[in-house]
Amino acid sequence: MPLAPGTRFGAYEIRDTIGKGGMGEVYRAHDPRLGRDIALKVLPDSMAKDPSGLARFEREARAVAALNNPHIVTIFSTEESGGVRFMTMELIEGQTLSRLIPPGGVPLSRFFDVSMALADALSAAHSKLITHRDLKPANVMVADNGWVTVLDFGLARGAEGRGSGGIGIEDQETVEHLTQEGTVMGTAPYMSPEQVEGKRIDPRSDIFSLGIMMHEMLTGSRPFSGASSPLLMASILKDQPKAILELRSDVPEGVSRLVRRCLEKDPRDRIQSAHEVLLELKALRSAWESGSRSAHTAAQTQILPTAASRASKVGWALAAFALVAALSAYVFWRGRTPSQAPAPQSAADAMPSIAVLPFVDMSEAKDQQYFSDGMSEELLNLLAKIPALRVTSRSSAFSFKGKNTAIPEIAKSLNVANILEGSVRKAGNKLRITAQLIDARTDAHIWSETYDRTLDDIFAVQDEISAAVVAKLKVALLGAMPKARQTDPRAYELFLQADDVARQSKSDRYERSIALLQEALEIDPKYVAGWTRLAGTYANEASQGLGKTRTPVEGFKLAREAAEKARALDPTFVWTYAALSQIAMGADSDLKAAAGHMEHALALEPRNPDLMFPAATLVQNLGRLDEAVALREFVIARDPMNPFAQFNTGVTYLHAGRTDDAIAALRRSLNIAPKRIVAHYVIAIALLTKHDPQGALAEIQQEPSDTWREIGLPFVYYALGKKKESDEGLATLIATHEQDSAFNIASVLAFRGETDRAFEWLDKAAKYHDSGISTASFDPLLKNLHSDPRWLPFLRKVGQAPEQLAAIRFEVKVPKP
Repeated sequence: MPLAPGTRFGAYEIRDTIGKGGMGEVYRAHDPRLGRDIALKVLPDSMAKDPSGLARFEREARAVAALNNPHIVTIFSTEESGGVRFMTMELIEGQTLSRLIPPGGVPLSRFFDVSMALADALSAAHSKLITHRDLKPANVMVADNGWVTVLDFGLARGAEGRGSGGIGIEDQETVEHLTQEGTVMGTAPYMSPEQVEGKRIDPRSDIFSLGIMMHEMLTGSRPFSGASSPLLMASILKDQPKAILELRSDVPEGVSRLVRRCLEKDPRDRIQSAHEVLLELKALRSAWESGSRSAHTAAQTQILPTAASRASKVGWALAAFALVAALSAYVFWRGRTPSQAPAPQSAADAMPSIAVLPFVDMSEAKDQQYFSDGMSEELLNLLAKIPALRVTSRSSAFSFKGKNTAIPEIAKSLNVANILEGSVRKAGNKLRITAQLIDARTDAHIWSETYDRTLDDIFAVQDEISAAVVAKLKVALLGAMPKARQTDPRAYELFLQADDVARQSKSDRYERSIALLQEALEIDPKYVAGWTRLAGTYANEASQGLGKTRTPVEGFKLAREAAEKARALDPTFVWTYAALSQIAMGADSDLKAAAGHMEHALALEPRNPDLMFPAATLVQNLGRLDEAVALREFVIARDPMNPFAQFNTGVTYLHAGRTDDAIAALRRSLNIAPKRIVAHYVIAIALLTKHDPQGALAEIQQEPSDTWREIGLPFVYYALGKKKESDEGLATLIATHEQDSAFNIASVLAFRGETDRAFEWLDKAAKYHDSGISTASFDPLLKNLHSDPRWLPFLRKVGQAPEQLAAIRFEVKVPKP
């Protein structure tokens, strides 16, 4: 029903036509009652007669009305005049984004403005379980002052199920037809692969559409093309977009990488939330504006403030991975002078920088990768002990393992000027080690050497290579050249095997690693790093309830004995105290003792940034969540490809109430290490806090650990209203995991509102020395107990009462970059 300018429609005066589309006609109108111009959207006659069309119109009104975000158009009302349905909305003065993208793309400042606004709008919509499903430049209005607003939720879908139609104004490429798989809807050039195939979609489809728009803004062209809609959709399904950096050289690599992640064909491989996109865009913009290629700013140099706020926790065992991660890279030597935090390399930045890539296994059977990796890691950490040399972390350097990536590209990604790479051929006791130092800017070899030695010479070779690198880079030494820590070569080889096994995702990895470490210590009973690693492995097995031959109490007892042996052998080995701190928290819930051990470690090496990893766990358990978040983010800034760090950061975000950030960090951990255990469980718990039990069910079903899947299912089934299944899962958990999961059982009962039984199981958890007790006062799953008169007495009994936590004095000073 076209409306002519100058006519009245209901209480409004029609001023002009703005646009037309399948979901309605939009006019500029004047509201004389309030003296303002508005946008008036009328449902066309053809759809008004169709009940489904009217339903879609009403759905858009409800969807937009449910949102409150400055970058989403505001709806004023839905009304009817002469039997015609219409809605009134705010009028945006400006142009659609489709008219503002020139050939070659928009300036980077405009790109960041628009992309961040879109990500912010989508994050708000997705938090309300609303998927736009038709995001495109024609549905984005850029006001005269530059403000960005998302329009037209005609295809928006809420949590209740599928939508079925509607198009945006000013577009003729909208697709809406039925296939055998389902309903295909959206605007062809901006559809996700799952939309093209008519599959069920979720917010990740919007992220794919956002990726197309970001690509178009940066290059002036869409990443997928075709002469017809079928060919275009085939391109979306099969083709890989041309690299942005090939089309436009001034785009930061991080931006190009973010767009690629948004355009992954499989939603599971895609960046998982709009909020995560927003966070990365903010970091990338900050780095671009400061002239840095890094997405993170330098860490704080002052003592971090103590947070007054308290937030929830998932369980000590979830943060216990800190011990494995903290120890894994620092066990071959006596302490470590801190490596420098990542910083941009520029003319003003004279500090030499290097990344040590994983050495290639050249053995005939290809069964010595653990040894090659250990060689690389030892060299990396020897070099990292030199203050005047900036060394990329292991996780970031090893992220290129097995990939055929050019040296200049690796160097650019890691922001270093030099690369050390090599190979190891091991046959029995014989070794051939080749190392080469490369100037990444020119891809030219600075130095190379081949060493034909025996296993007995392994530490001497490591010392020779590190010394040669330092000499060739002309690095100034402030003291003696660091030396590899000596032990029996056979014990060292077993240690490397144990390290490799512990990094795997197999359920028996701890048992196998313990056996290898025990064998190594039989060969060299004075191997301090071996005892410390054995302590950490026992503790992690106990904290996660994965011991097959011992209870958690027995496991923590063995962990403490191993750590005390290490301390007796060398009271200056810093990582022994980090292990003792974690054991005090997990075995005894003794945060005061844990703080004492951690203070000793920091006193030994006050400038060691790697101590921030275990220190963050302690601060977190003391309830100082703001400080814990800052420490976690410091670790991530130095080592973004570390799955342990990403996982623990996600747990801390969840405790701090930053659920979307938590899920994003946990997804990043899984992207780096897809088989990581517990991550899917924590995401499921996070989704339960967002009242998304269906999403939680999907996550817990992906959890690779049988134990953690069994722990999670009773929560999820109860939230889904499936009490019978929850009861059955709880009964199984009690029957099979009473002594190693008593705290988790108490949490299930508390979540289900069974207060008396929950307190009974909390007492059992204390009796069994369950590691979860150290986080009782913060666990969100116990919130139903907080108003019970038994709650504070229980916290006092286990040392978790607020006044007890406040009495523990522990300061952490973040090292200067």
